[in-house]
Amino acid sequence: MLRYLQPTIVIPTLTALILSTVAGGIAWQRIETGHREALQRAFNAETGEITLKIDERFKAYRQVLRGARALFAASREVTRQEWGQYVDALRLSEDYPGIQGVGLAVPLRAADMARHERAMRAQGFTDYHLNPPGRRNEYTAIIYLEPFDWRNQRALGFDMYSEPVRREAMARSRQLGIPALSGKVRLVQETATDTQAGVLLYLPVFRPDAALATPAQREAAFMGWIYSPFRMNDLISSAVGDATSRVRLRIYDGHDTTPANLLFDNHPSRPENGPVSSRSVLELDSRVWTLLFDSASGEDLAPPALRLEQATIVLIGALFVLLTASFCATRQRAGELVRISASLRRSEARYSTLVNLSEDGIAALDANLCFTYLNPRLIKLLGFPENELLGRRVDSLWPTKDASRSQTLTERLRHGEATVHEEQLRNADGRLITVIVTLAPHVDETGALQGGILTITDISERKASEERIRYLATHDPLTGLANRTMFMEQMNNSLLIAHRHRTRFALLFLDLDHFKEVNDSLGHAAGDALLQETARRMRHCLRASDLLARQGGDEFLALLHDIHGMDEAFAVADKIRRSISAPFELDGRSCSVSVSIGIALYPDHGQDLETLTRNADAAMYRSKLGGRDGTTVSADTP
Repeated sequence: MLRYLQPTIVIPTLTALILSTVAGGIAWQRIETGHREALQRAFNAETGEITLKIDERFKAYRQVLRGARALFAASREVTRQEWGQYVDALRLSEDYPGIQGVGLAVPLRAADMARHERAMRAQGFTDYHLNPPGRRNEYTAIIYLEPFDWRNQRALGFDMYSEPVRREAMARSRQLGIPALSGKVRLVQETATDTQAGVLLYLPVFRPDAALATPAQREAAFMGWIYSPFRMNDLISSAVGDATSRVRLRIYDGHDTTPANLLFDNHPSRPENGPVSSRSVLELDSRVWTLLFDSASGEDLAPPALRLEQATIVLIGALFVLLTASFCATRQRAGELVRISASLRRSEARYSTLVNLSEDGIAALDANLCFTYLNPRLIKLLGFPENELLGRRVDSLWPTKDASRSQTLTERLRHGEATVHEEQLRNADGRLITVIVTLAPHVDETGALQGGILTITDISERKASEERIRYLATHDPLTGLANRTMFMEQMNNSLLIAHRHRTRFALLFLDLDHFKEVNDSLGHAAGDALLQETARRMRHCLRASDLLARQGGDEFLALLHDIHGMDEAFAVADKIRRSISAPFELDGRSCSVSVSIGIALYPDHGQDLETLTRNADAAMYRSKLGGRDGTTVSADTP
């Protein structure tokens, strides 16, 4: 044995051992550092998605309040019943989970408090009183809050301005005319059971058509606050779902992370500093939230991939030493390579499982952008049999053929550029689905396109929700007609067009006669049916180019474009009046109403929106005073 331990063998072997130890130690450190950085990046991406979900949820809630404010722009007075119908139509528990309700708070003077309480009691709230008691400089009262469940009933009559945290947000909203989020509060809806921290989102309501450029103008036009209370545990749980199951999330009001400012903690029993943590600041409606994220304490910091890489470093070092000492190490290296290949096969199997179970559609494409593989989710999304999709070009799923667009896509991929864009695809049923398409090219060492990986995310439901929100902001939910806001925007455009082309148009104010008697005698459901049938009859009396809107209650507006004179406007008004005078069948009972109509003609009775609407409204009231069921022309001329 001693003859094999010659210096010519020992010295090179010891040198190889030292070099492999030093190099292996450096590589070991870098791999561990790289893994920790990758773990941190993945954690940051996960927490960033949680932050984005919270931010997106608040955007939806803010849109709900703006839609509620649109009621006041469309109606002179929003009744409690109309408020309840609007909030009920929003389907808060289904489409906006986490929101406690939508309410209205109004300012009060000390001299008006007794009259206000009597008025509320006359509406059926016999025990109503403003609370808390005591003398203050300013008073407010919550008068509407829907849904009017047992929690929200506790808030009726509460003076939110009496509490400093709420008062700061309410004052900021009123002074700046913007949405404002409050700090941490205890909601009046809370009980001794399942107590949660709360916040409130306020949106100011100003008189329609009032100037709002300065704080003084906003103060003069101020009517009240539309607001929503939120219970933080319910809010965050509905916003992020199961995304925080592996993450401890703490949310603090402001930058100070003291227990007094804690709004939400999903895992209070977990330690504060997990293996991986991050901190982010989220600004919501002029309010700052600090979000602290900690991973679970049991998170594996040395997964199989890391252990495999570390083992590979040791293996390479050992092989280097053994090869220096003896050629026999080749057999041992072959055995290690076999084990490494088995580990790679297991990794490939795990990757295949992840692809097949993914909620996104994933496909592999060849150099001609034809499908070579599709995961089950994509096959289900498109609805075609797998054998029908294999070998088919990806752009064949586009609704229309566009050769130039297909050529542009191919060129970008050949240059190694990934593409991410929103697309509409046609599935097997012929239905269009809206998706986010991500296409990453695969090129060889020469830069030639070998294929690509396609990822498709279905966003059809999200797009439908966005369209519904836009529709509610511009249409009357009962009749489907345009609301006052949309009508006034269209009328303003019509003014510009008529002025430019020197044409005429007529504005009609229409008010149903005897609607209240029908509503009181047959009920609100019959009244709603009457309004819907009235809207249908009016539409049939107008041209496709004309615009009909519901101003609120039983009042309607009609815009007759490009008419030659008052005779045409009278003819349309008479057609509407005769159509409305026909009997209505409501729940098996026949009833009759009529309509009073006021007409203002551009430019004869006004050359601006305010003058025309005022004159048409005045003409309608003269028609009512003259016996109703008639048409009156504006008496004013510019």
